[in-house]
Amino acid sequence: YFGGSAKILDDMKERDILPCESDINGAIKSDNYELIIQYYPLGWFDLLNRFEFGGPVYFFFYTAIGLTICLIGGSVYGINRLLTKFRHPPPFQGWQLVALVSRPQIEGVILAVIPYMVVVSTIHTLFRHDGVLQFDSLHKNWMGSGSIGDVEEVENAMGRMGSAFLVLGSYITLKGSSSIIIGDETSKNDHVVAKRAHFIWASLCLQAMILCLLEFSYSDSYKNDIYRYVVMFKFGQIAFDVILSHVIRDKLLIAPLLVLIQMSEILVTIGARDFVEFTLSFLVKISLIVVQRLFIYPFIHTILTLLPRWNLLARHSFGRKALTRKEKKQREARWKKVNENIELQTEGVEPLVDSITIYSVEKTGGILLPFMCLFLMLLYRETEIAMNYNINQHELLYYGTFAFYMIIWTCIVDIFVLSSQEVLYGWRVYD
Repeated sequence: YFGGSAKILDDMKERDILPCESDINGAIKSDNYELIIQYYPLGWFDLLNRFEFGGPVYFFFYTAIGLTICLIGGSVYGINRLLTKFRHPPPFQGWQLVALVSRPQIEGVILAVIPYMVVVSTIHTLFRHDGVLQFDSLHKNWMGSGSIGDVEEVENAMGRMGSAFLVLGSYITLKGSSSIIIGDETSKNDHVVAKRAHFIWASLCLQAMILCLLEFSYSDSYKNDIYRYVVMFKFGQIAFDVILSHVIRDKLLIAPLLVLIQMSEILVTIGARDFVEFTLSFLVKISLIVVQRLFIYPFIHTILTLLPRWNLLARHSFGRKALTRKEKKQREARWKKVNENIELQTEGVEPLVDSITIYSVEKTGGILLPFMCLFLMLLYRETEIAMNYNINQHELLYYGTFAFYMIIWTCIVDIFVLSSQEVLYGWRVYD
């Protein structure tokens, strides 16, 4: 009978359990039943997904994943080192390169997250339903009267906490825009005010799109085809990077927005069907990051750099043939200026700066993931993000420890990727 649920009927049919016979009125013909208990062993991956092992087993599993991504990075560097076109390629710097580029970033993220965690913890302590500040007699609307039930009390506490977080997020957005876009407040520079307003508007629009992404990650279609969506989201991130770079034209301004996209892209991978699939999607993401930083972004940068020259060639080919002497001089001057700009963008430090920017965005998102898992554990019932992923607070601890442990291994992968860029493009990253 199974309550008429089609899903339960299909599940029971797969186990050779048929529904009870019913009469024409829908009532069960007989109350007699036969109880059958079946025992069957679970596989290793099923036990991993149910978190039945102890800490040493998961530590070994995390280490195996870390060694795998290091093997990917080492293989890429080895191939590029063997096929390099440079007669005297740069030497492999190893941990010295990590200390140069990764250590300041990790320290900066930790210093930025600590005060934010303190404020979030304080808000949670003050406004939760059993917190320090009690508002038992206050209703959530002006027309409310009478005593407040337990359910309404919890809802009121969650509403107050959500309002506090909304104020905190708005303050951080405003403070961040004023810190990034610096101007003279006494002179009332309209250009600076407009630039800050556009930055805030872009942040709000991006947050709305991230909310849509989170809602989609709760669906079964995303869980059943997560690897395809991981690839699609990665190319979508690249497209957003190109669009924001063209619209805002400031690497410092688009960096926080790209970090937000990267954090959200990593966060939704928690929505995989199980823990093992989450780790495999992490391997896919690392592979895509290696390909993106070594080939896709340099290819896009080359196209965008050569686009003015191609545009000028097209105008010369399809434009007016008969030109005066003055127009020919103007055409030659434009051609010379375009070529000089291309040389500056290809032979100067611009490609190296773009590479470091991309690396910083990817690395910052990876460092922030353990803290995101910690926030989801602390605000488990308030956010309902992990709840919609069918992950409890105890299981979130495994996701957070995995993300924290992978920071070390991704630093090693970054060594190989940055060294590969040195032997592939001649960028002196360490120098």
